[in-house]
Amino acid sequence: MPAQPRIVSLVPSITELICDLGLSGQLVGRTGFCIHPWETVRRIPKVGGTKDVNLDRVRELAPTHVVVNVDEEPEGDAEALAEFVPNVVVTHPQAPRDQPSTSTRLLGRDFSVGRRRRSASVPGSSAPTSGRRRRPRTREGATSST
Repeated sequence: MPAQPRIVSLVPSITELICDLGLSGQLVGRTGFCIHPWETVRRIPKVGGTKDVNLDRVRELAPTHVVVNVDEEPEGDAEALAEFVPNVVVTHPQAPRDQPSTSTRLLGRDFSVGRRRRSASVPGSSAPTSGRRRRPRTREGATSST
């Protein structure tokens, strides 16, 4: 059986998704903007921000995977990461409809989430969930009171 991935996520939304899918134990690094779910990610080392990643810090964490976004990372960072990280996963959704397929491909292919979820489910039961509910957010990112 292959070793568990060691993931550094430089994309806040993907960091949150990884945690929601029960893979937080594989996260070894994140940006300072990856803040959800706080009780989980606060223990994960920071490697800088989305636009100022500390490549030496990433190297120290010895990840097998780094998730980046084309629009966030400075030009050349993905190439620099690829010199010492076996799997650099580049996301680039163009529209809201792209995000689910990007996430599904990313997590299904690279982190085998679908396979793990199927093997963990019991016939007649629903797939496990994080149990965490979020309130809707307004455009400015503030939490709505409704």
